[in-house]
Amino acid sequence: MQGMAAISLRPRLALAAALALALLLPACSLMRPEQAEPSSAQERAQRLAVAGHHAQAAQAYADLAAQSPGEHDNYELLSAEQWVLANNVEQAKQAFAAVSPEARTSMPASRALVAAEIALAERDGATAIHELDTIAVPTSPQLAQSYWWLRGKAAFLTGHPAEGTRAFVERERYIADAQALRASREELLTLLRDAAQRGESLKAPPKTDPLVAGWLALGPIAAEMARNPTHASAELADWKRAFPQHPGADILLAGPAGPSGPSGPSGPSGPSGPSGPVQNALAPSLPIFHEQIALLLPLSGRSESVGIAVRDGFIAAYLQQDPATRPLLKIYDTAADSVAGAYRHAVDDGAAFIVGPLTKEDVAAVVPVRAARTPELALNFLGDTVNAGTEFYQFALLPEDEARGVARRLVADGKLRGVALIAQGELGTRVQKAFVDEFTQHGGTLVDGGRFDAARADFSDVIKQVLQVHGVKGEPSTHRSDVDFIFLEAPPAAARLMLPQLKFNYAGDIPVYATSDSFEPNPTANSDLDGMLFADMPWLVSTDPSVDQIRDSVRAAWPARTARLDRLYAFGFDAYRLVPMITSNELSTTQDLAGVTGMLSLDDRHRVRRELEWVQMRSGIPQPL
Repeated sequence: MQGMAAISLRPRLALAAALALALLLPACSLMRPEQAEPSSAQERAQRLAVAGHHAQAAQAYADLAAQSPGEHDNYELLSAEQWVLANNVEQAKQAFAAVSPEARTSMPASRALVAAEIALAERDGATAIHELDTIAVPTSPQLAQSYWWLRGKAAFLTGHPAEGTRAFVERERYIADAQALRASREELLTLLRDAAQRGESLKAPPKTDPLVAGWLALGPIAAEMARNPTHASAELADWKRAFPQHPGADILLAGPAGPSGPSGPSGPSGPSGPSGPVQNALAPSLPIFHEQIALLLPLSGRSESVGIAVRDGFIAAYLQQDPATRPLLKIYDTAADSVAGAYRHAVDDGAAFIVGPLTKEDVAAVVPVRAARTPELALNFLGDTVNAGTEFYQFALLPEDEARGVARRLVADGKLRGVALIAQGELGTRVQKAFVDEFTQHGGTLVDGGRFDAARADFSDVIKQVLQVHGVKGEPSTHRSDVDFIFLEAPPAAARLMLPQLKFNYAGDIPVYATSDSFEPNPTANSDLDGMLFADMPWLVSTDPSVDQIRDSVRAAWPARTARLDRLYAFGFDAYRLVPMITSNELSTTQDLAGVTGMLSLDDRHRVRRELEWVQMRSGIPQPL
């Protein structure tokens, strides 16, 4: 075999990261070093790869494979790797399939590493491990760290965090660059944090190496830091005492290391992983509160129960803070006085930050009287055309936002044609409009839809009409074949009736996507919702133990709370946590807060946006996707 261009086994990196890798060191190689000068075609393919044009680089390597029979397998592996980096797994599999069987013996390490990377791209950790088991650990430091990175990622993917941690620790032996070493550790901690948030056990097995045990112990703390840093600070201090020399301590207060460079790939989502930079979760800035906060809520009248639930969640978060650092909190009832009067009282009493009011009408009413220099977090959204000026932020639990999220998820899932079943009423109308607008904007088509009375028990008519259910005598009934999904907007009781009736009317094979309005925790009744896909706030569906701790703290503070208002308790809890993030300008379009109502970020209109957790009902229980 003749020498050829180097191949670098890197996870999917952004353009800037790929350029940084190219500038730091020559690309690592899955192949033997070059023995001849590269051709212009080889140089072009390399330039495309380094510039981040992975699909073009993949095609260039495929062309070289066709033109160079003696280097065919080498170039096909290069092509496969570039297709993975381009997020085109199907093309990567086609390129890999073109590699000859002889490659198993002529280039076993190269073949196995690329095969493992393809398996990881398909989230098939077991196959990745199987491929890696066919080879010994490569002797080349570059290939060895790729081997251990792939093995570590695969172990986490298959639910074996201890083995994954051992692999990442082993990988450090082959990383010479300090920046890459720190990025590798950040990625490991991200993986551990995410495993803890999924509820996986991170208990160290007996006789575990102290270095590995320290990483495993740090994962749950990282998860709690992301959700509730005030409560986690004591656990973090205990961890530092138990593992005083542990390298995890080196990244607690450090900024992001960036890509780990050729000395160590940084992972499919970069060093920060899917949940954001790990240093933000581990070491958020100390909360910065103004000396006095005012909370404006309706605590009497027709919205009393809603206002009290938000207040109680807010106070639960407040009570978790060290008493020595808590701000002075004053609460005002907007129903006992006009909202304008409550606002003026708060400002006259010395409020330096105002949270509230709650209802859309009250938020609109406070705008004309607000003091522009007093920052405010309103607990609802203003109309799109209203300008409240600077230092005015908005946070809301809007069903319309959830409908838009469903539309984006459908597009991401490749489901571009469907029907909608929407409960009658003003809420259904708003949700349907938001869904259709977002879905069509992203290229989807809603081919039909129907409205129904959620108070009824029989929805057969609307099901048969929208899904064109019909039967031929002597043959099973069928439904229309031009749809990929059903979008459902219905309250929980109606949803529990709708899903079985879809199955009864021969439409149970069509995936049902819904908003969180269709779900409320009920372990005895929700088996009828099996199969339904929806997104909801972590408070209700997360398996993260830190969320359990927050829920327990609210239950302890307010044992008589009403379960049906759980989302509002969570809303109040996150409202308090947003105050220091806004005060210190730490929340933005790129900086998130892992809240109990979702992953929170701030858009360019100072509106807090939520990304929810997607789940599917199985055996009556929401299971993470």
